[in-house]
Amino acid sequence: MITFPCCPSKEKDSTNVTNSPTRGAIRVGVTVLWQEPAQGRDYDRLILQKNNDPAAWAGGMDVDRRLWLVNKAVTTALLGEPVIILARRGEWVKVAAVRQKTSIDVRGYPGWVPKDHIVSNDTYNHDLATRFHVVVMDRTTGIFKNPGLTDQLIEASYMIRLPMLEKNDQVITIRLPDGGRGYLYRGCTNMVTDLHFSGAGIIREAKKFVDLPYIWAGTSAYGFDCSGFVMRLYQSQGISIARDADEQAWAGTAVAMGRLAPGDLVFYAGKGGVGPIHHVAMYAGDGMIIHSPNSNFPVSIQALDSPPYGEEYWGARRYFD
Repeated sequence: MITFPCCPSKEKDSTNVTNSPTRGAIRVGVTVLWQEPAQGRDYDRLILQKNNDPAAWAGGMDVDRRLWLVNKAVTTALLGEPVIILARRGEWVKVAAVRQKTSIDVRGYPGWVPKDHIVSNDTYNHDLATRFHVVVMDRTTGIFKNPGLTDQLIEASYMIRLPMLEKNDQVITIRLPDGGRGYLYRGCTNMVTDLHFSGAGIIREAKKFVDLPYIWAGTSAYGFDCSGFVMRLYQSQGISIARDADEQAWAGTAVAMGRLAPGDLVFYAGKGGVGPIHHVAMYAGDGMIIHSPNSNFPVSIQALDSPPYGEEYWGARRYFD
């Protein structure tokens, strides 16, 4: 019996499509998308305020605070992620996170965020469409105000992706969502065009996060849920997959248990493996998986058939050749 839920539930989005939707981007390091506006606790001011602090918010939560997020938070989005604004309600906006694929809404994963976490800037939108993109490969790193990298502007999470303006041997100049410039140490980044799948590589990426506490709806280096973890790992290989575990399980190519290779996704379902899918992990080789289990456990490496998940094995999918 699994006592701690690990994967968000979902419903089809019924927001009307506008003729000319407003496009924007996330302007803070990480923001939570909520099922309903103004749903946070007093504690969540750390993540809800205009210039929020996702590290302090995630780091200050015990198991009970993490469990409170279940069915209230729906996903998280990172600095620079493009969004479509779907609706407005007071100090909140409903957005679709364009890079997070879902059947809920073809435009992107929907949820409510504080309006101060969204910015619409023509320069950023232009550079997003026309320039090469750079992506953060370190667990976290600083984005700086100056090319000397001495005055940090914001902390950047793993897989933050931004347009590149210039680069030299040490520093990459990036376009920020508000139209300004920022500077990254080149050694902690990669060009999106250089990303490619490697079984050994994706497992190395996953191991960066061993012992990171789970966060329901998390997709950042401050905490992942099970499907957010594998979604970001596949992004690190230049592959875009669905946001949620049940949809991840119906794409790719089916793989028999005896033919699993590092990087394959393995899925677990209720009713002894024949019910609804509720968890995803990544096969790490030698009969082991790496995954973000649930609110009571951090990112871990364990045997494929270890309880409680081993008793609910559903199948596996492969997203690479």
